[in-house]
Amino acid sequence: MAYYVGRDVDVFWGTEHETHGIKENSSDFELEVEALAGSSHSTDTIVGSLADIGESFTKMTDVTGVDLSIGAQDEDITFMGLRNVGKIEIKKDTSITITMKKKDRKFLQLYQGNVDSNSAQDEVGGHTARWGMTELLASTYKIQGGDIDPKSCVDIDDSTVTTYGYRLIIEFKGDKTGQQGDGAAVCIPNCTISEVTHNTSNEAADEESVTFTSQVKPFISNARMNAATVSGSTAPFHISLTTQTPLTEV
Repeated sequence: MAYYVGRDVDVFWGTEHETHGIKENSSDFELEVEALAGSSHSTDTIVGSLADIGESFTKMTDVTGVDLSIGAQDEDITFMGLRNVGKIEIKKDTSITITMKKKDRKFLQLYQGNVDSNSAQDEVGGHTARWGMTELLASTYKIQGGDIDPKSCVDIDDSTVTTYGYRLIIEFKGDKTGQQGDGAAVCIPNCTISEVTHNTSNEAADEESVTFTSQVKPFISNARMNAATVSGSTAPFHISLTTQTPLTEV
């Protein structure tokens, strides 16, 4: 487990879909799919697309602390005739809790809000958006309700990758303007939102903590950037950090 204060790291996030994110409808507050790749976020946008992670508008703001725990779940195996107990890794077990000053209800909307029927995978809606997006049919971008496992969230554009969950990148602060950035980054793919809590105090600013969990192996990479894609922005992370996860890894 590692704990970082907000001044030491930047946290970026997006969906696992390369071009679409999720927004809140400003009139009925339901969650909807939004085409976002290569464009700045509107005030209704909650989370952007995978391709734009690293842009300034994909960074979580007012972060005060990041708690990262990387581990694995093992199963004990006993063999007849052997005294030692073997251990087999079943899956990775990564959790990350981001604490930040509370500014709006957007994280709570993802955690317990309602998805619009036109944007829901089941075409019924009413569920939350904790599990990310799907594109099971060509040009059909939907928010799933947790009833589709990661290996079945196949991107129709590339049947070898998954669109399940969200992606978080923790960047240790360095040069974010050049393509050869000198910082390092921890990438946690295919996260689901497992908890959202609020802390209210009359002596300090209100805070909220959002916990993401992932069963996919995280990786560490150079936090170098691609060329800027949006006018007036910085640039997204290199393709090594923004490539969808192969089905063989989930």
